[in-house]
Parts: sequence; C-alpha cells; structure tokens
Amino acid sequence: MIQYHDAFEGIEQYSLDGFFVGWKKPLSVVQLRELLGNSTYKGLAVDKAKGKVVGIITALSDKVNWAFIPYLEVLPEYQSQGIGKELMREMLDKLGNLNCVDLTCDSEMQPFYEQFGML
Repeated sequence: MIQYHDAFEGIEQYSLDGFFVGWKKPLSVVQLRELLGNSTYKGLAVDKAKGKVVGIITALSDKVNWAFIPYLEVLPEYQSQGIGKELMREMLDKLGNLNCVDLTCDSEMQPFYEQFGML
C-alpha cells in the first residue's frame, strides 16, 4: 500500500534509490535528500512494505502569488499506478491559494499535465 506524506521528517529510514532514470546527469541520493529538504513544498509516495520512497514532487514558491513545480518523479516499476496523479493532485491542493503555478516538461509529458489544467 502506498502512503502519501508532505513532510520529509521521519522519511529518512526509507530508500531514495532509483530516481532520475534516463537523465543525462542523474542526481545522487544525497542531492535528492538536499533538494527535498530545500523545497518550499514537497510530496512523497512511500511503499512502507518495501521501505522505499517511490514518488516525489516538489514546488518552489513565494507563498503569496507564485509557485513552480520542478520535480515529479515516480520510480519506473511504480509508474502507471496513479501515483504521479495523486502527488500532482495533492500538490495543486497545497498551492490552491496561489494565482500562478508553473512547470516545464518534455513534450511527451504535456498530456499528463493538461489533465490538471496546466497548458
């Protein structure tokens, strides 16, 4: 069963391996921990039975008007199970009071983000 969290505290015991597949210069686990710790908002999907974080999403924000979503990653073996959709829904709920929420994605990912009104 996948559990969703919006805080990084208490997650340290779970593995963060396997993210950034196909990236030209993948981030290390240390870098991933840093970026999660430094992000204004974060969401994590955890498979407690396997002891690993299986999905992440982050947002940077001024907390007044604007936010940018730089990362939404789901481990390859957990894709197509609705985890990315749930992380995105939860993040957009957190950012719901802001006027502007931006992101940048590869063209093949545009249909995924369009279902959330991101054009």
